[in-house]
Amino acid sequence: TPFIMASLAANIPSPGDAPAKTGPSKYENGHAWSRIEWKKVFARTITASRMFMRSGLIRKDLLPSYSGEGDHPETAVVNNVAELESFFEGREKEGGRFVVKYSDASNAYGMNFVDCSDETTLATGLKKVKTEMEVDSSVMVVQRYVEPMLIDDGTDRGTRHKFHLRALLLVVGDMEVYLYDELRVLIAPQPYRTDLVVGNEALGTVESRAGDGEGWEGTCTEGVRTALHAHVTNQSFNMSHESYVGDKHNVALHECDPLRRGDGDNDLFGKDFGLWDQIRKVCARLFRSLSKNKRKFMSLVNTYELFGLDFLVDEGGKVWLLEANPEPSMKMFGKKREDIEGPEGACLEDGGIPDGFVSVYNKDTEKAMEKMKALLAEAKKMKVEANVEGVAVVGGEEVD
Repeated sequence: TPFIMASLAANIPSPGDAPAKTGPSKYENGHAWSRIEWKKVFARTITASRMFMRSGLIRKDLLPSYSGEGDHPETAVVNNVAELESFFEGREKEGGRFVVKYSDASNAYGMNFVDCSDETTLATGLKKVKTEMEVDSSVMVVQRYVEPMLIDDGTDRGTRHKFHLRALLLVVGDMEVYLYDELRVLIAPQPYRTDLVVGNEALGTVESRAGDGEGWEGTCTEGVRTALHAHVTNQSFNMSHESYVGDKHNVALHECDPLRRGDGDNDLFGKDFGLWDQIRKVCARLFRSLSKNKRKFMSLVNTYELFGLDFLVDEGGKVWLLEANPEPSMKMFGKKREDIEGPEGACLEDGGIPDGFVSVYNKDTEKAMEKMKALLAEAKKMKVEANVEGVAVVGGEEVD
């Protein structure tokens, strides 16, 4: 509401000022965000290339509240070791595998894997995570491991590899959402394997945020390192591996022949069952939900932002949204930001949406459609009532 907007604007710090208590949380304050003169944005004298609030999208502990159960893997938020232990209590009886990660981390930082196939492997995975949580009290999420579809990585090794899809999403004004028509397929450089414990060590990409600075590679065995590059598909994480080949492990979806597997219902590029169509529908449902809560996602008419969304494809070809990232890397697309996003602020102008972006959700259009449906429903009701009474209703007056 205007009152809320005015209240927020009055308490927003200018660049260089100390953060205001009523401003966004620490999760909102990226370098680009903090340089924006938000008071002028709220006054509508300038535009901004960031949303004012977007924690509901980019924080892993909040995203599940807006992405439906059928679109997002089972996820639990754990604030401490006690909650972690409670979540995993008795899990060895039902099995399953999980990924534990920081709610605000990126580039596979702080990712740990827990295998619940038996008491020993479960205890091994939990020990690593608990050690980390005892040192760092950050909020973490536990997410069910999605059993992945596997593909050939194109290196003629004849091996099967895990992959995920990176999509670019442009949110403009309040709230138009567009999906970039080029999706990237990011493939793990090591062949897929099912084990999450190597020797007596559980897989994980970091000892802790309060570690000794060695980094995860300096604290794990070669066996664990190799296994991690089979399970983790993040490009930044994998580029340092000796098996990584840029043009083989990062390819455009429309050029990824291993994903083409027949026609009709089995065609992953098909209209109704295709990956593109699934992602489009997931994004529409997600932003329809986000549009209803300005406390966690506030889009203003003079703001816009580009996000990178990561999706995993399961064994059956179903797409799952894993996470959303602010300030996505353009390197994996081989382009500069302005080549994709267009000139600064141009997307806010009429007809300014850059080439290559396809509309997936528009709040104003949806409101108009809802209003039209309500009017049609009311007209149908009036017609039925008129038929029952044997009269016609014209201009608000009954006519025999």
